[in-house]
Amino acid sequence: MLLVADIGNTNITVGVFDGKTLVNIWNLSSDKNKTEDEYGIFLKNIIDIANLDMNELQKPLAKQSSASAFFTPAPHLKSAVIASVVLPLTEKFKIAIEKYLKIPVLVISHKTKNGIVLDVENPKEVGCDRIANSCAAYNLYKTPAIVVDFGTATNFDVITEDGKFAGGIISPGIKMSSEAFSHFTNLLPKLKIEDINSVVGKNTVENMLSGIIIGHAAMIDGLIQRIEEELGQSVTTISTGGYSSMINSHLKRPFDHINPFLTLEGLRIIYELNR
Repeated sequence: MLLVADIGNTNITVGVFDGKTLVNIWNLSSDKNKTEDEYGIFLKNIIDIANLDMNELQKPLAKQSSASAFFTPAPHLKSAVIASVVLPLTEKFKIAIEKYLKIPVLVISHKTKNGIVLDVENPKEVGCDRIANSCAAYNLYKTPAIVVDFGTATNFDVITEDGKFAGGIISPGIKMSSEAFSHFTNLLPKLKIEDINSVVGKNTVENMLSGIIIGHAAMIDGLIQRIEEELGQSVTTISTGGYSSMINSHLKRPFDHINPFLTLEGLRIIYELNR
């Protein structure tokens, strides 16, 4: 069994793979003030709590009930792999896993064998989550491809048909954009992100939601079109992250694939390449 962890600026996603099947997933907040012991105790507890019969373990996560998704078995973990874009948490999480779960940890970087070529000016600048996404896209889907990852920022990762990460785009994320309203204005309210049906809002909140949700969708439509024009060919579009389905409903060209666990899949593939 393999433990995978995607450490982002806002959230940490932890999963467990049984072979190629993702059987557990948990989410927690990224907190730089927590110690390795606090993270270690949390990990040990969730692994200990996840304890059902081994027959349930073989079912993919998507086919389990919402309750069983949090109480599937804590399998016999052999190794762990981490992707982190938060440097203060990288070493803490590694120590936490080694100390409390007692398994070896692979922390991926631009130097880790990943099956793709980082065809950019400075590979060191490429986030580990983007490396994992690109690796997963190249191995699981038809390329050339664009991965749109809805996180703290919204990232566009461009993968060529010969397995190169050709670069991409980083834009402010949906949550970041919504928080900017109340941070930089005096009269606009704090906004709860939810879907909207009309482009033209009838009140202040609807105006703001339209600007963020439908505006984000229009940006994605436009940027994908421009990327295709620059590449001179059509691409497969893949989305991951919490707002994928909401944004997809407003796109003129819906995503070809929505995979909420794409980054975790990439970590699994990178681990296999390095094992």
